Amino acid sequence: MKKIQRLGIVAFVALMANISYAEILEIYTWKPYPGRAADLMATMQEAAEIHSSLGIGVTISALGIGTTSNVDYVLSYEDIISWGQQRDAMAANQVWNSFFQRIQEDPSGELVQSFTMTNHDPTNLVNPFTQVGSVVGFFRWQPAPGLAGSEALRQGFATAKVIHENLGARVETYQVNNGQQGVSDMMYLMIFENYSRMAEFNAALATNSDWIEFQISVDSQPNVRAMLQASGIAQMAGSY
Repeated sequence: MKKIQRLGIVAFVALMANISYAEILEIYTWKPYPGRAADLMATMQEAAEIHSSLGIGVTISALGIGTTSNVDYVLSYEDIISWGQQRDAMAANQVWNSFFQRIQEDPSGELVQSFTMTNHDPTNLVNPFTQVGSVVGFFRWQPAPGLAGSEALRQGFATAKVIHENLGARVETYQVNNGQQGVSDMMYLMIFENYSRMAEFNAALATNSDWIEFQISVDSQPNVRAMLQASGIAQMAGSY
């Protein structure tokens, strides 16, 4: 996209179709224009101060290994009620509207994608990305067609989460809502304090018997096997 787009335009219909009282994340991936990376980061930090003042959780994360050098701007809401109330407050906020008017006149980056995610755990109401410097491994999966494929992926996530958390990762899983009919991707996140902890985890995982057994089980069911759509590593650069 050549024209900057308003933060907050997301797949509204898809979100309403997947109402949950769990945590909701809005993810906006931005690509800085040549020579404007520092300007884009400064713009995000200014936006984060405004959103934070409205009670919205904000995380800024630099995408690294397995991705381009884009930056994610993530808004976090406790549940669907908070989402509605805080978005109304943002729309009516003069500081936000003045800020947006100004950055439209001189954008420092391009919005390359946006989508929402709803936490699979209905008891989770908290932004998981609160520690600056923490590292997140993300894996976006598309289930095999049909209810059987979606259920198999959910069950696979649940099994993998137990194994991975026993080895020291924090795991959060989400339903992705991107406004595309028939698309029901899911996101699997593994959160670590730093790269060293991630490395220790990966070394232990490679020889873990439960993990090896789980992979064999998945391979034995090709009819419901999910497809990996995207993966990478993000490092938290700011949390508000």
